Amino acid sequence: MKINKEWHLKNKMPKNPTLKQRIEWHKAHAKNCACREMPKSIKALLR
Repeated sequence: MKINKEWHLKNKMPKNPTLKQRIEWHKAHAKNCACREMPKSIKALLR
C-alpha cells in the first residue's frame, strides 16, 4: 500500500474528532490515499 504523504500533511485528523469529522476524514482519505483500509466501524456507519 502506498501513502500519499502530501495529503496526510495537509489533512490531519482533528484531536478528539466528532463522529461526523471522523466519517468525513475517512471518506476523503479513502479517495486520496491507499495506505490503509477504512476502519470497519466507519464502513458500517456508511452503509
